[in-house]
Amino acid sequence: MRANPNSNPTAAKPTIVALTGFMAAGKSTVARALGASLRWNCFDLDLEIERREKAAVREIFERRGEAHFRQVETEVLETILSQAAEPTVLALGGGTFVQPESVQLLRRHKALVVFLEVDVELLLERCHNAASRYPENPRPLAGDPVAFRALYTQRLPLYRQAHITVTTEGSNIEKTARAIVAALHLTAATR
Repeated sequence: MRANPNSNPTAAKPTIVALTGFMAAGKSTVARALGASLRWNCFDLDLEIERREKAAVREIFERRGEAHFRQVETEVLETILSQAAEPTVLALGGGTFVQPESVQLLRRHKALVVFLEVDVELLLERCHNAASRYPENPRPLAGDPVAFRALYTQRLPLYRQAHITVTTEGSNIEKTARAIVAALHLTAATR
């Protein structure tokens, strides 16, 4: 076995909290609030993918296909997790935690995964509201309610494998962030 000369096996790995859930569950918004309240680094996986690919997630799917997107997603996730030198909050994409490679990466880096659970009908409503505000629908899957509900049902058992589940209905962003802090016993960074 060869040791990585750049790694310190006795150094504690920083805490990483990854938020998962279906599209429109509030992962990005809650991640920003959680990161700000704890003074932790915060990343949005989809935004990092868009920066790397210089295209919106929707465009990457349309032009290059899901297989290419998932490959890039895995690479970007690995980069974020490997380079985390300080406590970090990470908003995953809606399909990230259902990909075996991504789950393995999160486990290997000892990320604490939080499932933001929201009723599927409310998620559908949120997606429709967002689509009416934006000319280019960022969530085209929500255009077919039957397929949307079926995908949610398919992914739900996988999301429920997270370390904890936080139901966000009837809760504001700050309250959701506080619930995560309390459930995981997180502490603010001393910067």
